[in-house]
Amino acid sequence: MAERDPMTATTLTEVLGRRTALDPARPYFHLYGETVSYGRLWEQSARYAGALSAAGVSPGDKVALIYPTCTEFFATFLGALRLGAVPVPLYPTLGVEATANILNDSESVAVATIGWFRKSVDESLTSAPGVRAVLEPPDLETGAPANHLPESGPEDVAFLQYTSGSTGRPRGVVLTHENVVTTCHAMAEAAGITADDRVVSWLPLYHDMGLIGCAFTPPLAGTPIWLLPPDLRNPRQWLELITEVRATFTVSPDFGYRNCIRNVRDTSGLDLTSLRAALSGAEPVRLSTIEGFERHFGLKHIIAPCYGLAEATLAVAIWPIGMPVRTDPTGRFVSVGRPCRGVSVQIATPREDTRDTNGATPHLEQATHDSLLALPPMNIGEICVKSPGVMRGYYNDPEATARVLTADGWLRTGDLGFIDAEGFLYISGRLKDLMILGGANVVPSDIEDVVDEVPGVRYSAAVGVESQRTGTQRLHVVAEVRDENAAPDVYRDLVAEIVRRVHHHGGHRPARVLLVRAGTIPKTSSGKIQRSRLAAMVEGGELKDRLVHVAGD
Repeated sequence: MAERDPMTATTLTEVLGRRTALDPARPYFHLYGETVSYGRLWEQSARYAGALSAAGVSPGDKVALIYPTCTEFFATFLGALRLGAVPVPLYPTLGVEATANILNDSESVAVATIGWFRKSVDESLTSAPGVRAVLEPPDLETGAPANHLPESGPEDVAFLQYTSGSTGRPRGVVLTHENVVTTCHAMAEAAGITADDRVVSWLPLYHDMGLIGCAFTPPLAGTPIWLLPPDLRNPRQWLELITEVRATFTVSPDFGYRNCIRNVRDTSGLDLTSLRAALSGAEPVRLSTIEGFERHFGLKHIIAPCYGLAEATLAVAIWPIGMPVRTDPTGRFVSVGRPCRGVSVQIATPREDTRDTNGATPHLEQATHDSLLALPPMNIGEICVKSPGVMRGYYNDPEATARVLTADGWLRTGDLGFIDAEGFLYISGRLKDLMILGGANVVPSDIEDVVDEVPGVRYSAAVGVESQRTGTQRLHVVAEVRDENAAPDVYRDLVAEIVRRVHHHGGHRPARVLLVRAGTIPKTSSGKIQRSRLAAMVEGGELKDRLVHVAGD
C-alpha cells in the first residue's frame, strides 16, 4: 500500500494523484458554496494539460497563472504539473509593467487567466514578446485529456514562487518537488494535522503561505479546506465561516488578527472555540495582537506564531500547537518556536551592523560567502537556514543567488533574530528595514507597535530618511487615520500624542509625522509593509495628495 499512500509520495503531482486514487469523492476544497473533490480536479486538470499542450506548451516551459482564488487556478496549476510544465503563480492586480517584468524574467511562454484580468494581461504582453498564448477557462475546458503525461521526479522544478518584493524587486524562487513535499510534511507534522481537521483560509493562492501552507499541505492527510477570496473588506466573513464549519485551523498574518479586533466589535453569533490553532506569520507577530484577539473572542493559547520565507519553501519554525507563547526577557519579541524537523537555524554575523538584545553593538567581522560567523544565544544577527526546503536558487539570477546561498548550503534570509538558550527562535526585523537613529539601530516595528495603539490611528509605518545635514537617518512616522475629515486641532492633538508616546517608549523623537488616508502605506501582496518604497515616497513628495496633516521640520 505504500505506493498508494500520499504520505510516501515524492512529488506534488504524486501526492494529489495518490489522494485521488484512494478516495476520488473526498472533498479537496470548498469555494463559493461549491465542493470540489479530488476526482473532479484530477479529471479537469487532465483536460487543462491537454489544452496547454495543444497551445504549444512543452515540458519545462513556464506558464504564468493570473487568477483570483478559483477552481480554475487549481486545475491549471495541476494541469501544468502533469504536463511537466512549470507554473508561475502571479498576483493578479500587480500592474501592467510589473506583470510584464515577471513574464519576461520567468520566460513564460503562456498565460492562463480569467475574463476580468484579460485586458491588463494583454497590455502587459506588449512588453513581454515571449508569451505565445493567453488561455482562459473556455479555452482550457475544451482540451482533450492529455495522454502519456511525463513523470516528474523529486529534483524536477515544481514551480517558480516570486517573492513579494518587500525589500526589493520580486525574484523567482526555484522550488523543486522535493522542496515542496518535504516542507509540507514538516508543516503537517508540526501542526499535527489530520483528516478530521478543517482548515479555513482567505490567504491568496499566489503567495507561499496560502499556496504551500493552506492548499498543498492538507492533501497529505486528506484534510478538507474552505477557501475565501483574499480581498476581505470585512473580516467577519472569515470568522463566520470558521464558526459555520467548526474549523480547527486557520492562518493569517498578524494584521489579519488585528483587523478582527478593531473591526469586529460585535462578537455575537461567532464561536471560534472549535479552533485548535490559528497560525500567525508573514510579518512580525505582536504579543498585543495575540492577547487582544484571544481575549476578544474568548480563546486561550490558540494563536501559534510561525516563521518562514519563500526561499525556504515557506516553513522554518512553528510554535507548538496549544502551548502558551513566550517572549524574550524584554517582552519585545515573541518566539516562533524551535525549527521544524529537518531544519537547521544559525544566527550569523550579519552583513550589516546590528545590535543585540541588550543594546550593545557586537564586534563585526567580514562575513564570507563560504562561511557563517555564528553568534552566541540572545545575540541578534542574521537568521540563516539549512533544510531540504531551501530553494535551488533565484531563476536566471546567479549573482542574487550567490549573495544568499553559501557554498555549504546555508540560506542567508536577510531577516534579523536570535535564539535563546533553549533553542527557541525570535524574529526582530529585516536587515534592510533597520533604521539608524543617532547611531542606534532601531527596529521599525518597535515604533509601529506604539503608534498603532494611539486612538485615531488605523495603521502606521516607521521609516528612516537619510539626512545629509546630520549624517544619520531621521525618523518619519506615516500614520493612516481613522477619520479623514477631522478638524485641524484633532490632527494636531493626534500628532502630539504620537510624538509623546514614541519618545517615551524609545527616546526617539520623530522628525516628521505624516497623517494620511487609509490605504496609503504600500504593502506587498502578502501584506508586508514596503518600507523602502515608502521612504522613497516620503523623500520624493509622493504622499502629497494623500496627506490630511503633516507636522515636523
